[in-house]
Amino acid sequence: MSDILDEFRSVVVGGRVERFQGYDALARRAEELIGRMQQIERALGATPPGSEKDWHDLAIAAEALVAITAAQEQWLADHDAALARAIEQARSDIRSLNIPRGTVDVGDVA
Repeated sequence: MSDILDEFRSVVVGGRVERFQGYDALARRAEELIGRMQQIERALGATPPGSEKDWHDLAIAAEALVAITAAQEQWLADHDAALARAIEQARSDIRSLNIPRGTVDVGDVA
């Protein structure tokens, strides 16, 4: 089974295509966006409050985070599907082993 979580994926974020080498890179991008949003929220809560530009930047970051989150969900769904296929293949392989019935006791290694 190939490791889907280590593949390259392209994701459209804020109208731009970003390329990620592995799921971990995508997760780091989400963390960066969350950090940026927290900075903007602090600026908006400051005295004097943040500017219209801060509100705009927050909206852009939130939109990008939605795209990243959707990509994460799809990536994990693809990984889950690959795991399910691998499990089913292992079960099939086990069922097709040529072991005569009644010759293997519990705890024995065939």
